Amino acid sequence: MDASDVAVGAVLFQEVDLLEHASCYYSKKKLDCHRYSTVEKEALGLIVDVRTFSMYFGSSPVYTDHSPLQFLKRMSCQNQKLLRWNLELEQYNLDVRHRPGKDNTLPDILSRPSTMSNSECS
Repeated sequence: MDASDVAVGAVLFQEVDLLEHASCYYSKKKLDCHRYSTVEKEALGLIVDVRTFSMYFGSSPVYTDHSPLQFLKRMSCQNQKLLRWNLELEQYNLDVRHRPGKDNTLPDILSRPSTMSNSECS
């Protein structure tokens, strides 16, 4: 999963013979134009993506190129938005893992579509 100033994006992968195959794509333009910190944008992306793919979760990890999301529970004490989102995410018992941006290309593409305009925020 990935988030940007413009959109959030996620790809559901299925592993077959140690290779990841994309089986479902999701991208959503952000509707609110509030100025979120980077960790808030990424946490919002995680919330939206988990809501979308929750029926597929089992013991599979959730990958993000934003490593602080691995520690969302600890950070939520400092921020009310993160606290609310963390409380929602706790029901899924997620295993959030870091994946470097160079290995997270499909979600990056979905969160930064070149055709989307951010003009509504101006």
